[in-house]
Amino acid sequence: MKENIQNFPIFAAETNYYFKKYKERRQIMKKLTLIISLLSVFVITNAQVDETRILDSATVQKNELKMTPEIEEMVITTLKNWPEEFYSNRGININKEQLENLHLGKPIPWYNIKNEQLEPISTYSVPRMAAGEPFSLRFFGAWNVPVMSDGEPLLFGIISFSTINGAPSLQEVGIKNTIEHFHNYEYKDSIIGSVGLSIRNMGMDFLIIRKEHKDIFVEVYDKATGEYFKNEYGPDELITLLIDWDAKEKEAKSRYYDFVADKSELILTPEITEMLNTKLFSRMKDWSDHYLSQFGIKDRAQLEHLHLGKPIPTYTIVNENLTFTGSWTVQAFSNGELFYAATVQLEDDGKYGFVKGGSAGGPKYEHEELIVGFLTIGRTSFLIIRKDNKEIFVMMYDWKTGEYYKNEYSLSEIINLLKK
Repeated sequence: MKENIQNFPIFAAETNYYFKKYKERRQIMKKLTLIISLLSVFVITNAQVDETRILDSATVQKNELKMTPEIEEMVITTLKNWPEEFYSNRGININKEQLENLHLGKPIPWYNIKNEQLEPISTYSVPRMAAGEPFSLRFFGAWNVPVMSDGEPLLFGIISFSTINGAPSLQEVGIKNTIEHFHNYEYKDSIIGSVGLSIRNMGMDFLIIRKEHKDIFVEVYDKATGEYFKNEYGPDELITLLIDWDAKEKEAKSRYYDFVADKSELILTPEITEMLNTKLFSRMKDWSDHYLSQFGIKDRAQLEHLHLGKPIPTYTIVNENLTFTGSWTVQAFSNGELFYAATVQLEDDGKYGFVKGGSAGGPKYEHEELIVGFLTIGRTSFLIIRKDNKEIFVMMYDWKTGEYYKNEYSLSEIINLLKK
């Protein structure tokens, strides 16, 4: 596999945890067609529409989420049931007193940018856009909601709707430090949506505000200056910014991928094992029964039989080559049954860090002993298996058919799919 690896910068692949999140949101999109199938918005062209208008009033109203007592109770109950490390792993400090007096702010609808071909524009596909090219916004089927305690901002949470019973659910929380700056943002009452490029930022790379009868994109956080909500852009400026941003990311990723190219094997040293045991196992005894049940732990006796699996390297395809991303998925098992997946990342300083963890989504693959890696491109993930002395790429989930592990490809076949 190593002889195929070249260096080229794009965002690191998402792990099995985020694959599950994407699957859930895909199901949401199918289920709630009444809410999201008709949410087309203006395509920006010089000849047909006013460039200062991005979202018309009808679209804004369609994407509003009415914060009912039932939704608020659901969110608050979920937040109270999550264990302490769920917050600490995301850089959020919350004490029990704060959890007793929660209330929610106005939900912010999450949009994706799409080009004329309705391809989603994200961190891996910015190069497909040209400056000034027409684009549109499409509702993602989720909202970011501010969570407050006695008037003090605590965090953001993503709300979407379950495909099982149509009830709302809280999918994720996070965005360290952003909520505090948002609470003091001058134009927060003028926000009509947010634009998401990276799942890591929970759909809040840019806010959309209505200001002086124009819709403006406001950058949530400027990495160069450390400022929040300071930079404002029009539609054409936004695409130019993203293209420039993508070029800088490529340069940074090129250096990082060059550093990790020959380091795709991770040995679970005592230090790494201790780190994962601390992050994954030692605190589970403090988790509520409700939270444990979400991972298939129905009997606390199962907590006495936990163990780590073999680290599986994560790859992506760049310049038509398989590229190691510098991260591994380490699966956790209880009595031989997979229930959790953690991501370990090799840092620039040569140290290993715990990035995130979550439920391991999808059914069990019948040939798990053949897995040698994960490949993720955008929201599509593949198992890399070695069979008959060659590498085969097994699609984990087919978005068109809803099937798991049915489609197998060679590397050249996947490259051809990407060209279409």
